[in-house]
Formats: sequence, C-alpha cells, structure tokens
Amino acid sequence: MLALTSWLLIPAFFAAGMILYGYWRGKDTRWVFVPLIFFYLGMAWTCKYDKDWTRREECAKSLSKAFVEAEGRITTLEEKDGTLKVICKDNQVWKLGDKGKRSGEGLSVNGLMVTVKDISEREKRGNCAGLQTLLVGQKVLIRGEGDLFSRARNPGEFDSKSFYQVMDLDMKLYGEGIFILDSRKDPVLEGIRQVKLWIIEIFYRLTGEKEAGIFVAAVIGDKEGIPKEINDLYQKNGIAHLLAISGMHMSVIGLFFYRILRKTGLSYGFAGGISSVVVILYGILTGGSPSVLRAVIMMVIAFLASYLGRTYDLLCSAALALLLLGLQSPLMLMQGGVQLSFGAVFAIGGIMPMMVKWVGDDRPLVKGIATSIAIQLATLPVILYHFYQLPLYGILLNFIAIPLMDAVVYSGLAVIFIGSICPILGTAAAGLGNYILIFYEFACRCMEKLPYYNLTFGRPDSKRILAYLFFLSALFILFSITTNTNLGEKEEKPRFRSTSIRLLLLFFIYGLGILFFKPAPVNGLEATFLDVGQGDGILLRTGTSSVLIDGGSSSKKALGQYTLEPCLKNLGVPAIDYAFVSHGDLDHISGVRFLLEESKDISIKTILLPYHGKEDEAIQNLESLANRRGTKVGYIAAGETFQVEGLKISCLYPEIKDTPDNVNEQSEVLKMDFGDCHMLFTGDMGEKGEMQLLERYTSQLSQINVLKTAHHGSKYSSCGPFLDGVSPSWAVISYGENNTYGHPHQEVMDRLEERRIRVFETAKSGAVRLWTDGQDIHFSGFVDEE
Repeated sequence: MLALTSWLLIPAFFAAGMILYGYWRGKDTRWVFVPLIFFYLGMAWTCKYDKDWTRREECAKSLSKAFVEAEGRITTLEEKDGTLKVICKDNQVWKLGDKGKRSGEGLSVNGLMVTVKDISEREKRGNCAGLQTLLVGQKVLIRGEGDLFSRARNPGEFDSKSFYQVMDLDMKLYGEGIFILDSRKDPVLEGIRQVKLWIIEIFYRLTGEKEAGIFVAAVIGDKEGIPKEINDLYQKNGIAHLLAISGMHMSVIGLFFYRILRKTGLSYGFAGGISSVVVILYGILTGGSPSVLRAVIMMVIAFLASYLGRTYDLLCSAALALLLLGLQSPLMLMQGGVQLSFGAVFAIGGIMPMMVKWVGDDRPLVKGIATSIAIQLATLPVILYHFYQLPLYGILLNFIAIPLMDAVVYSGLAVIFIGSICPILGTAAAGLGNYILIFYEFACRCMEKLPYYNLTFGRPDSKRILAYLFFLSALFILFSITTNTNLGEKEEKPRFRSTSIRLLLLFFIYGLGILFFKPAPVNGLEATFLDVGQGDGILLRTGTSSVLIDGGSSSKKALGQYTLEPCLKNLGVPAIDYAFVSHGDLDHISGVRFLLEESKDISIKTILLPYHGKEDEAIQNLESLANRRGTKVGYIAAGETFQVEGLKISCLYPEIKDTPDNVNEQSEVLKMDFGDCHMLFTGDMGEKGEMQLLERYTSQLSQINVLKTAHHGSKYSSCGPFLDGVSPSWAVISYGENNTYGHPHQEVMDRLEERRIRVFETAKSGAVRLWTDGQDIHFSGFVDEE
C-alpha cells in the first residue's frame, strides 16, 4: 500500500499541472477540477483493491507448502521441454489429509499458475491427462503442492509477487497430476491457441531457428524462442521494445484490414467493427499484456471516431486506456512496461508537436528526430527506475530501427499467409525481415564498441525524479514562450533560429537531462548484507568506491545473474574496486565467478584471494578467470591493509605461518574501520580460529560493534569466549531459509541473546542494510523495514 501511495504522487502532480494550465489558458474553471476528482476516486479504488488482495493473500498463505487439490477452468495452456504450464481461474482448493482426502471446506482462489514437469512420463503412468487432450476452457482437477510467489529480497531483484498479482494470480501450484472433469472447451480461446501454435510451426519450418524466435516475438509477442544473446543485445542497446507487441503492430494489423474492407465498399461502421474484432483477437493471440491492451483500446477508439465522424485525439484515447487499465489493476500502472508504453504515447502526442513548432520545421526528418528525442526525454526516468542502465546511443539506434520494424512485421505476416500456401515463397518472403534483423544485430554490435555505450546509473531516488520533472516543466514553458508561430513560411530565418541549431539544442537538452541522474557519491558508509540464500555476500560503498566481500550461494543456482548483478546495477555500481574472497567454498564464490566469467556490465578491478587457498582448485579457477578478464589478482594474509577513501580494511587472520586444518579455516578475517564504526567479517572460520584470533588481537577486537557471524550461525563457530572478547552490539547472520544444515543453530542464537546482542537475519529481513556516518549506525531490512 505504501508503494501504491507513493506512486499516486505522480498523477497528483499531473492533475495539479492540468489545473494550472487550465487557469493559464483561460479555460472553464469547472473542468480543470475533473482530474482531481478522478485522482481521489483512484485513491479510493486503490484502497479497495489493496484490501481485496490482503484477503486473497491470507487465503494463499493458508494453502502454502500444503498438498492440495484444486478444481478450476483452464485459461492458458502451453508446453515447453516437457513441462506443462497452465493458468486456471475461478478455482476451489482443498487441503488434503494424510489419506489423500479433502479436509475442511474448499477455499476460493481466483488465479492459479500450475506447473507440471515430465508431462509425458506422468501421462504414461496414468497420473496425468495427455497434453493433446487438454484444451483451454476445460474444467480440470489438479493435485500438487501450493506455494506463494516470492517477493524481491534484495535491491534490484525481480519481484514475482507484484508481477503475477497484476496478472490476477494468487499463488502457484507444483502439480503432480491433472485430470479433466469437464471436457467442454472454449471455442474462441482454444481456437486462438491453435492458431498461435500453427504460426509458430510455420516460422520454425520456413526460417532459421534464431530468426524464427525473433519473428515469433515481433509478430505474435511470444519471446520464449529468442536467443538469450540477442535478447540481451537488444536490451543493452535500448531497442528491446521492438520485440514487444505495441501500437505499431496494432496499426499495421488494424489499418491493413480496415483499408481493405473500406475498399470493398463496406461502411465506416462495418469496416471499423470488423477491424476492431480482428484487433481484439490479435491482442488475445499475443498474450494480452498491458501494453497490448493499451494499443487495442486506442485502436478501437480510432475506429469509433472514424464511424462517428469525430476527430481522433491521441492523448484523450491514451488517457481513457490508462483509466481502464487502472480500474483493472492499480498495480499495473507501476509496471515498467506500462509506464514506458504510455510515456512514449504521451511524448508523441504532447511533447513532439511542441518541439516541432519550436524548431520551426515540420519536414518528416525533423519530426522523426523530434519524436525520438521526445520519447527519450519522457521515458528517461522510467528506464533508469526499472532497468538502472541507460543505452547512451539508443536514441540514434531507435531513430534508425523503429521505421524499419514495420517491414519486419509485414515480412512476418507474408511468411504466415504465403508460406501456408507455398513454402518456397514463404521462405522468400522472410528475406526482407531477415536482412533487417541482421542489420539490427550488426548495428548493436557496432554500438557496443563505442565508449560509454551503456551507462549504469542505478535506480534514481524520488528527489532526482521530481527535479527532472520540474526541469521538463520549465523546458515546456520555455518552448511555448519561444515557439515560432510562423511555421511553414518561406522567408529566411535568422541563423540563431535555424533548424539545425535548434535540433542540436534538443540533443543538448537531452544530454542535460541525463546529468540529473548521474550517481552521486555515497555519503558515509553503506553496507548491504545480501540475502543470497545459503551463503555470504556483502557490499560496502563509500564515496565513489565499492567493495565486495564474498558473493556466493549453495541454494541459489543463478545467484550472480538474478541477485548479485541486478543489485549492483540497482545501486549504480558499474565496477567493484576490491573483491575479497574469504575462501573457496561455492557458497562464497559462485556470484563472484559469474561476474568474472559472464557479466559484461559489471567489472572487478582487483580481486583479493586467501593466501592459504593457493592450492585450492576453486581459487585457482577464480585467478584464471580474473586474468582473462583483466582483473588484478592478489593473495593476502594477516597484516595487510587497504584504504578505500574513508574506509580502512585490515586482514587479521590467518597469518602466512599458520597451517589451517581445512578450507573453512583458510577464511580471510577482515576488520573494517569507518570512524567509530568497526565491523568484523569472519567467513566460515571455526572455534579454533576464533580463539587464535582473540589471543592475537584482543584490543582491536574489543572495538568491534558489528559482527558478521561466522559460518552462517553454525554451532561450531561464535563460541562464548569469542563473543565475550568481541562484545558487539549487533550481529548479522546470513543463511538460507529452511536450509539442510539447520543454520543458525539454536546454541548460537542463545549465546547471542544471553549477551544482549541484537541479531539481524537475512532469511527473515531479506537484505540487511547498514548506514553510518562514522558515529551513528542505522539498520534496516529490505523486506522487514524495521
């Protein structure tokens, strides 16, 4: 609810701006208060929506981790690599008792996402209905284990709970069996699904596998077949939106049918009605995403305006689409794709005409440049808020790529219609689109070679976004004041008002807008103890420098890709100055290994490995990866210190002369000093190492006020004498929920409680965040904001 309320500030500012604009232009003052009325109605609707979901979440929690039986109707159905994915709506769900019988009354669950693995094997054993017999619209019975959608537990992580909530899904179900109760299908939705499968089959039969995946995404919005390399390439160069179904696709499809029907002599009403049905069916075919729904609504309004003989207003139709989507789900307005979609429309309908008038030239080339700049200005804060990075040359690449995308769509449609009749001609029809796709890839590869092609700015805070909005407002007022009202006149204009200079000024304004989001140095010291599951990962930031201590997990297989790298991008960290690896266990290095081996956006300048781990194969592998990446490698032992701006880092253990008994005892023990804040990081060291450390550094350890608890809270670490000698005020334990080791052990929790040490646990609070100015120390949890 807090997040929703925060986002409501944006329409509030728009409403206030419309009121001021109405007064300024002398409009009827009674109408300028309409936006405020809708704003407060929206607040009321949001509160009701939030209460409904609170009730639904409580119901889902009661079914989580329980073996259940559900009855519902299939609304979507797909299979990939032997895994069946089904969405069922209007479900009744029962918990199952020990003997497999329903216990208690059934609970109403609106939306279930069901996953059934090894569908063919289950069908052979009689545990599941066959894939060929399952159809959209059928009522089915499903048995399996219920589970909740996960929340983001670290900065930058994907929040599946919010994502699926927008799709009106309450929970997921790991199905072990699915059986048909009512074989009646939905003829429309099942027919559309069969058409989609037929289209996909045509593309993969008539074009190459790589090209087919892109064509399928560009024409019907299914991105499952896009190679990851191409998807990442488009994303980093700012043209990933070309692979999403948008207004351009609706215009191509809708206007194509509309013009043909009009030429056959049909009236505006019949042509518009049939074309509207086609557009709606096409929207369902492509998955009905929010951006697709926006385009469908606007296209239908355009046909209606033509029938009524009224002028079609782009901004009014977009506003109506926004209102309807907001009524469906207020959370939908918080999605990055929705904000980008509407931002682009409002830029084209509102900002671009203002820029064209200001430039004083309405030729197509000028309009194209003005459109590209307007879209970039309108969507800049949205891109950085949701994706943390800015493709610097995306404005130029989009200027070239967007006009060519029509040809890709037309080429794809030709493959479908011609290829279904004559495969040879269908393959030939793919030629034009294929050449354009090759050009896209070539252009992106060229952009990658340019300096600063992709800037990591991190997520901007509300102050920066508000400052940028004020900047845009002042800019529009300036445009209005200095606009040339004699657009189209032939007389020569003074040099300072020439088209070329004003276009250059537009690019300069865009560059100035980017500067609003340049990351500022960190004031004080920020420490983020990441929730990596069963493992360790700590990020320290001060000024413009960043230090990583470990970064691995034994429970999250793709920690680097889905947790560590997104977190670094979210915080605006393109490079890590020092990465300390305590020892070579997987739960301390897997994410670091990803950064060295696969990440193209995050670099490590220097990696510091444990001296006693030189013979460890995992450590040797890290050194090899670092050398290939151009990262400086060092091996450290007790006595070495590093200064990172105001942060002092000292290695206390083990000494070169020590002979650790096992890999855990090789752990680097690091002491961090920042003013009066002193932190101790102990890796996975055990009781023996703790006692040796205590004997050697009694006075230094007595300074510690924040302890990173050793070995995830194992009972073989954090012994009583060590805790007495260190005597910290706070302790942080990093572990995975329900881990097989039983961490943290109760003995450790009791020791900490006896000494009144405040404990923060990543499994409960998500990422634990610490901030200090060198005197005061503040803690907060990413999930638990206490």
